[in-house]
Amino acid sequence: MSKKISKEMKQLLKKSQAMRDELADVLSIKDKGGKPIVATWGLMNAGKSYLLNMLTEHIDDEYFKVNDIRETATLKECEMGECIFLDTPGLDANHADNMQALKGAAKADVVLFVHQLQGELEAVEIEFLQELRASFGEYASENIIMIFSKIDKESQDKVDQIQSRVLEQCQEYLGFSPVCFQVSNTRYKKGVQEHKDGMVRASHIDELKQHLYQNALSNVKKVRMTRQVSMIRAITEELAVMDQEIRKYQAQIAEPTIEAFRQAGKLMKKEIMPALQKYQERYEEI
Repeated sequence: MSKKISKEMKQLLKKSQAMRDELADVLSIKDKGGKPIVATWGLMNAGKSYLLNMLTEHIDDEYFKVNDIRETATLKECEMGECIFLDTPGLDANHADNMQALKGAAKADVVLFVHQLQGELEAVEIEFLQELRASFGEYASENIIMIFSKIDKESQDKVDQIQSRVLEQCQEYLGFSPVCFQVSNTRYKKGVQEHKDGMVRASHIDELKQHLYQNALSNVKKVRMTRQVSMIRAITEELAVMDQEIRKYQAQIAEPTIEAFRQAGKLMKKEIMPALQKYQERYEEI
């Protein structure tokens, strides 16, 4: 077997394993008693972890670590009442963090996309939002919520200008304008600690909570089933393409390598296809 073919086969094996791992993640979404999962997404230091601390009432302690340096490198959860809040690594920090963030988004029923008020959406934010939009499909406009953080650091006019421009970008690149909230975690924290209701109201955190529980989380079951079916289909389509690639090399590769792909084929027939059928049947019942 030539070095070129050997290298290509190793790459196919690695990709096959990655897809099996991804499938396992998709099928595990039913965990946690089916409670809705709300994840934060955004660039590093956008205010994601601070926001989650306020939403989960961790006013005086940092359940989700907050810092000006790269802090969140893995997914971290907090179960609160009928909901699970999920923190993800900052996007565009490095490839590993991006993969963790994407994994978190795949688990989420609602995504709070946190944008810091430094101007319009950056190209990398648009790219990730497009991936998210494709994942949610018809439910994207309801289950992707745009959060403008740290509004206490800018004038209201500037905040409104930035929001207007971001919504224009969303309409252009995503095809819809998401529900938006302008929030200040600092105001909320100080308002709660000092019992200042006006400051709490000015933070808009309670408005976000109300929207989550009364609107965004109301269609979770159908959203979850739709996304699972879509992701399983995508994985099976990729595996089918890989199978065609494998057939080209079968006459030239060693028996142990062929056996590895035979096992992958068995996995597809015995686990993936029945799982897809199960989710399709459950989805049709909703």
